[in-house]
Amino acid sequence: MLNLLDKKQENKSLKQKKLKISDIEKYYLSNQNNSLIGLEYERLSLDKNTFKNASYELLEKIIKHFCEITSWNLIYDDKTIIGAKSDSGSSISLEPGCQLEISLSPKKEILFIDYEANKIINLLDKIASAYDVIFLGYGISPVTCVDDITLLNKRRYQLMNKFLPKRHYGELSQRMMRQSAGIQINIDYKDKKDAYLKLKFFNLISPFMMGLCANSPFENNILTDKYSNRAHIWRYTGKERCNFFYKKIFSSPFRVRNIFKNYINAILDVPMIFIERDNKLIPLEGKITFRDFMNSGYLDYQATMDDYITHSSLCFPDVRLKNYIEIRNHDSQDIKMALALCAFYKGLSNSDIKKSLSKIKFLKLDDIEKYNKEIISSGLDYKINNKIDAWSVLAILFNISKANLNTNERSYLEPILKILKLRKTNADLLFDADIKEAGDIIDVLY
Repeated sequence: MLNLLDKKQENKSLKQKKLKISDIEKYYLSNQNNSLIGLEYERLSLDKNTFKNASYELLEKIIKHFCEITSWNLIYDDKTIIGAKSDSGSSISLEPGCQLEISLSPKKEILFIDYEANKIINLLDKIASAYDVIFLGYGISPVTCVDDITLLNKRRYQLMNKFLPKRHYGELSQRMMRQSAGIQINIDYKDKKDAYLKLKFFNLISPFMMGLCANSPFENNILTDKYSNRAHIWRYTGKERCNFFYKKIFSSPFRVRNIFKNYINAILDVPMIFIERDNKLIPLEGKITFRDFMNSGYLDYQATMDDYITHSSLCFPDVRLKNYIEIRNHDSQDIKMALALCAFYKGLSNSDIKKSLSKIKFLKLDDIEKYNKEIISSGLDYKINNKIDAWSVLAILFNISKANLNTNERSYLEPILKILKLRKTNADLLFDADIKEAGDIIDVLY
């Protein structure tokens, strides 16, 4: 009887309608909330005495304790506790190296993000102190080297850990997974034109925003020569799935009309890591691209929309398209700076993007990787074509953002205004300080 049922299920799978690019395009217009903003905020989980990475066992206790107080629901991967979720959709979750991420349901006002984020952070920090754990807004593990960080027992991470280091430019992917912590801002778009303009704008400014948030020169207990080791690591997480998308999506004819199609085509050519069926992960190990999967299937499996969404989440451009836009290239900071970024991007999004683009027309999409490389090593003193320095680019962006926020929201920009006035990022402050050990990071920055 079981064999007959299995056969029926197999036949059903084989008869499934093939997924088409036109089907996927509909996903990108499925979100009509076009004025919301979201925050995903990672912090490092550290032993407060040694500043080494905290153990999973302690973090599991902290999450359970948090749920007992808040009545949030625990999230499991198989039998492993990996986070917790509220009824409103906000969550806390563990990243591969047990970094703790706070993911907030999208909001209309920065004030609401501020209230919820600080409520969660204050409770988590209070609970963590009882276990001698601190959560640090910093871009990379300051003391513990990658080989000494145990990978979280989450099935997805185990498969990524085996696959990514084998890829071209994937040699630092394990460090990305285990050591890095960042801030992601999520922005809605209204339609194809709005998506196109925002994708272009946010891609152009991404190296400069990375530089503004540079906060990881100190790693493995030494001060390095890089302003953002986190950003450097992300450059080596697999060339086919990181920062080449803008070259494909903005280079073809009819760019605005085809913005979703161009982005989808870039995703389709990326090798697949796994698919999920009946709560089981089936390794693909890069044997096929998603385009192959759509056209020919894999074994008895046919591509679904859920497969595409999962696969696209395993591609890591600094600016990632979903049915909203994810801006992912910021070193972790304190919560005030995270909120400042929310306000900054909201102001930019509220602007006339065409006019905003005209104010930075000296920036070129083809030079984004060069800007990234130079700012990682030189900071914001880097000059474009030996003329305009990166600080001046950020000043232009700051004025655009401020002009498109109300009075209350402008107050959230203060941490960024302070950086621009001093011309000192967190990385600059750490370079200037006489750092003796990792604990000094907290004294300098917080």
